[in-house]
Amino acid sequence: MIKKFSIILVALIVLTLGAGLVLPRSWRVERHVVINAAPARIHPLLFDLKRWQEWSVWTRAMDPLLRNTYEGPQDGVGAKWLWLGPAMGRGQIVITASDPLRGIELDESIEAEVVNARASLAFSAEGDATRVTWVDEGTLPLVVGGFFRGMVEEKLGAHLVRSLEKLKAVVEAQAQTSSTGSP
Repeated sequence: MIKKFSIILVALIVLTLGAGLVLPRSWRVERHVVINAAPARIHPLLFDLKRWQEWSVWTRAMDPLLRNTYEGPQDGVGAKWLWLGPAMGRGQIVITASDPLRGIELDESIEAEVVNARASLAFSAEGDATRVTWVDEGTLPLVVGGFFRGMVEEKLGAHLVRSLEKLKAVVEAQAQTSSTGSP
């Protein structure tokens, strides 16, 4: 009886490991929002990583014990945001490209010492408005990563939507304030 159980257990482990090796581990999430503003009004909120606290979901509201650290230049290429918290884990992003008319590109190291994801927030004209398209893609760890790919895409997609909606609200509120002359 114990021998049969052991054989079945080993077979299940081998099958699980085999499935983990062949499941796709690469993920890609793309979301967008149309903001009633020119890229010049949006770009400052993106290329200064400290300003992400004004609009992204990755703030102390998500993780009250979050510790943020910033390195490199204040903004633009080379600016780096490192975080550590029980809910958000450990990670960093570094701006690798920044263009006020086209957007920004980022390298991400999530729960790793090496870059394991890349992202871009790209601008495109949509009438007098600007479409901001956020693409985030990367690769999950070998064996177990494939089992979590769908969950990562779903959860990250929801975070991107909420962040983009807040970005839209912040930018449009600033544009409204400046056009009415209110403080």
